[in-house]
Amino acid sequence: MNGSTSVAAPDGALNRLLPRWTQQDWMRDSACKGQTEHFFPPHGEQAEAREQREAVARAICLSCTVLLPCREYARRHREQGYWGAENDEQRLEVRRRASRNHHRPPAEPPIAAQG
Repeated sequence: MNGSTSVAAPDGALNRLLPRWTQQDWMRDSACKGQTEHFFPPHGEQAEAREQREAVARAICLSCTVLLPCREYARRHREQGYWGAENDEQRLEVRRRASRNHHRPPAEPPIAAQG
């Protein structure tokens, strides 16, 4: 034995190590390209700094031609940071509303008028 040990990775382990996203075609046209400091918070960011950072991010997003595909991508992939003019909490609220609506029983059909 040469002192090294080979251990097989559990199923799915490699997928967790790979990047969470791959370059999408619409990303080439994003207005935020190269400005990540506005879209991802630094460690320990204070509330006031976050509000200011997100205001800049929002202005950039609202001027962007790919706002909707960006927003949909972030919602679908549960991205962190500011994407498509939404922060993490806003996307979480969208998921919660969708979940509540999904679990709501279907509306009763109207009762036909009796003649």
